[in-house]
Amino acid sequence: MKNQWRIVVSLLLVIIVAVFALLNRGSVPVSFGFATVRWPLILLLLVSILIGAVLMILFSTISSVQRKRAYKDLEQRTTEQITKLQAENAQLNKRIQNSQSKQASGQQAKEIEALQTEITDLKAQLAVK
Repeated sequence: MKNQWRIVVSLLLVIIVAVFALLNRGSVPVSFGFATVRWPLILLLLVSILIGAVLMILFSTISSVQRKRAYKDLEQRTTEQITKLQAENAQLNKRIQNSQSKQASGQQAKEIEALQTEITDLKAQLAVK
């Protein structure tokens, strides 16, 4: 739908410019600073419009290229940050696993000590009987 409106508006502008140019067919002097020539106004209008269109395309292309470059830079930085965060996450997971295993071994050591004390107590009770 957007493209259809663009085409319609473009055609209307072309028709308006063509009618305006046909109404102004007279020859006009054009000064280039070092020389003056007489050109038909229709030719002068068409050349001016063409130069304006070329400049507009040039500027839009430049801004488009700049946006694409900025997007690629942003995408690269984001990918690098994601990679760093994934590496940090892996390290933290290893730390958690190590601390959990240390806690588990510490608890096992405490249980072993408790069982050894129970064994000693039971041996002492057996020795008494």
